[in-house]
Amino acid sequence: MLTGNAAMALRRVGLDGIIVDRGIVLERMIHADPLGNPVDDDHDLRPSNARYAPVLGITRDGLMSGLSSAMRAPIRYGTTVASVSGPAREPEVAFSDGTHSQFDLVVGADGIHSAVREAIYPGIEPTYRSFCAWRTVMEGAHWDPVFRFSSVPGCLLGSFPVGPGLVYAFLLFHCAEVPVLSRDERLARFKELAAQFRADIAALIAQQQDPARVIFVPVHEVQTPSYHRGRIVLIGDAAHGFPPLLAQGAAMAIEDAVALAESLGGSRDVDQALRAYESRRRPRVETIRAAVRRVTIMRGMEGPVTPGLLEQHPPVVSASLKAFDELIEDPFTPVQGAT
Repeated sequence: MLTGNAAMALRRVGLDGIIVDRGIVLERMIHADPLGNPVDDDHDLRPSNARYAPVLGITRDGLMSGLSSAMRAPIRYGTTVASVSGPAREPEVAFSDGTHSQFDLVVGADGIHSAVREAIYPGIEPTYRSFCAWRTVMEGAHWDPVFRFSSVPGCLLGSFPVGPGLVYAFLLFHCAEVPVLSRDERLARFKELAAQFRADIAALIAQQQDPARVIFVPVHEVQTPSYHRGRIVLIGDAAHGFPPLLAQGAAMAIEDAVALAESLGGSRDVDQALRAYESRRRPRVETIRAAVRRVTIMRGMEGPVTPGLLEQHPPVVSASLKAFDELIEDPFTPVQGAT
């Protein structure tokens, strides 16, 4: 899911329309208990969609194809970063296909297990947050443009449409240690955990027969002392990965990318631009991180919820579904000297 702040960031570079056309604009959010009874009033997303930008259900393929269609530089598929070395001001990148090149600036957008981050912060490793995620995209009948989820302490099941006849389902479950599961066992566990909820999506998950269509991921978090060192800069999960509650992973990466582009475009001094990028992004990212941590704890994803634990992590946004509106406030401020 892309929350409205992601579409607002894309609008700044003229890409929001391309992405909206590839997804489903979500109109409501519904939170139910395991029996299907409403926990909160339905949250109407339409006023926020109209005032700011739409909340979207979209597949990863839809998002990537939309973004890549606007690229003016060649894309090398099937190639990853093997290592980054050389002087910090003239980094050299070795690629998985055996080639290597030197660059004026290296942007590490390679996820929470970033090879680029390893080059500048070799001692920083992602931390397991005591829960795991299952997710899948399935074919089904027409689904209303609604984000539905049900929860009990330590387990949350959610779904929303991502295309005509396509629905995305995810499940989060507290696991003190990462379970060792075969591909078949991952599917079986997914079905078992979803079965405790009386929801249409649980019935659809029960029909899933292909283990290859279920992605299982232990949830990690990472923090870095700085988003850049020399001419190497990190964005997205490579810089500041955190859990998926509040659906801010892709949104933060998109905001980062736009802020970095604007900072570089607003200054002839690359080093100054990188400092400006960090000063713009870190307060926003840390606010979202704190909000996500509070919700993660409240949902019991890190274990039993205690008053002391909640006191250590005070509220940042509403405890209700209105939190998704509060995240959408435009995080961008004018860049000094930008044109």
